[in-house]
Amino acid sequence: MNTTSATDRFAVLSARTGVSLGILHSTRGTDFNLMLAVAARSFAPGRNYTEQEVNDLLCGWLASEGSMLAVDHVELRRWLVDCRVLARDDYGRAYALGTPAPEIAVFVGLLSGVDLAAIGDAARSRDSKAREERKRKWDEGKWNEGRGAQS
Repeated sequence: MNTTSATDRFAVLSARTGVSLGILHSTRGTDFNLMLAVAARSFAPGRNYTEQEVNDLLCGWLASEGSMLAVDHVELRRWLVDCRVLARDDYGRAYALGTPAPEIAVFVGLLSGVDLAAIGDAARSRDSKAREERKRKWDEGKWNEGRGAQS
């Protein structure tokens, strides 16, 4: 995997809706790892966060780069902790970037400095235009069929 293939895959995922992390985890592990790595970019290294700060960051991320996911910030936070992307103290009050599994860490490195928000926005825009074009062609076909029947 390289940066181009990772960003291309992110673009494909960005154009979707209703993507389940649980389904990705059980069926498309590479996509699951990619999405957790993208979410990890919301957190600065060496900084501690309160649970409320983590929740706020994840809500913001789910409204933008992670908008394709059908998950709430609590479930996402649990996945990040379970996969060691985020480390949590024993009381669940303080969070910091953790040491994720190598298959997640590789994506973190590949995507460093990449404007994924712009890539996701462009992918969603392309998908929307393609849907509109398909609808337009379908509508024209239906109109032509109806017009031909009247002649």
